[in-house]
Amino acid sequence: KPYGWATIAFNTKQGLMTDVRLRQAVQAALDVEPMILAGVGHKDFYRIDPGLFFQEMPWHSKVGAALYNQKDKDKARRLLKEAGYAGQPMRWIVTTEYEHHYKPAVVAKGQLEEVGFKIDLQVSDWATVVQRRNKPELWDAFSTAFTFVVVPTTSSQVLCEWPGWWCNPEKDALLQAMGRELDDKKRYAMWEKVQTMFYAEAPRIKIGDYFRLDARRKDVAGYEPGPYMHFWNVWLDRR
Repeated sequence: KPYGWATIAFNTKQGLMTDVRLRQAVQAALDVEPMILAGVGHKDFYRIDPGLFFQEMPWHSKVGAALYNQKDKDKARRLLKEAGYAGQPMRWIVTTEYEHHYKPAVVAKGQLEEVGFKIDLQVSDWATVVQRRNKPELWDAFSTAFTFVVVPTTSSQVLCEWPGWWCNPEKDALLQAMGRELDDKKRYAMWEKVQTMFYAEAPRIKIGDYFRLDARRKDVAGYEPGPYMHFWNVWLDRR
């Protein structure tokens, strides 16, 4: 811990999910715990938490938490009605190569269809998902995960240029200002504004944190687990 968090990314540039009310309807409807449990298989390997950075990190915040894991089907149906949704299929690209991508999507499909969405789950290999997600005319949502990063200004989950293209002038200006600001308290306040916008605009849906299990042979000495495997100061002790 920590390692990554599973997500649904929306296409905010072109197509169905450019309507913020439809994204908010998805956010309102989902019950994320059965989704992440399906993806990782055991309660020791996931955590339900709204933070875009992990609890173990100084950037962790719970702002916007009221919009996370709402499980509010009535609200979702109201938002669909307000948006004038008429049953257009949401084209959702996903791979079976990663269970924490595919299985949460299958669970979410059932939850969303219950409130009135029509989900077109398009399954392929991961390389095809990566290729297609760069073409906004081909998709409305895709499944992926964000792994450990150190600072918000390099975090794919909030960057404008990352597939999904969540471009908000205020958000982008805050990220640029964070790169220039040296006062940690001011930077944290800026980050909380970004996370607030993340939940208000729902460009991606956070599902939950997930963790990794590392194993080593007893003669591998010096290895310390971390977000990424690292092998400096590691040696074989075969005495």
